[in-house]
Amino acid sequence: MRKKERRNMLEEIPVLKENLVLEVAEQEKYLIVPRSAWLERVATKLLKQPTERRIKLDEHGYFILSQMDGETSIPEMEERFSRTFGNEDGMSLSRLVRFLQIMDSYSWLQWKRG
Repeated sequence: MRKKERRNMLEEIPVLKENLVLEVAEQEKYLIVPRSAWLERVATKLLKQPTERRIKLDEHGYFILSQMDGETSIPEMEERFSRTFGNEDGMSLSRLVRFLQIMDSYSWLQWKRG
């Protein structure tokens, strides 16, 4: 049995997967996620459901996702985030990492070595 490789997220660069899109519509910010699993595709046809999920983002989530250009590392994102929104409690890095872990749990991110 192979050991699971431990990785340090701070040494990697997160990138949004190609099929995901950020959208701003009427001052609301969304992450557009296509419904591509076979069961979802069947449901969209039979039950006439939307072909994509529109996930509403707050300004923090939108800011973080808009920083994912394939070049920006997590420490750089945290520095920009702190400059923009402040970091009075010193928790911006842990919040950023937790947000990225959640995004990664949905398989919405790709990782590049920094």
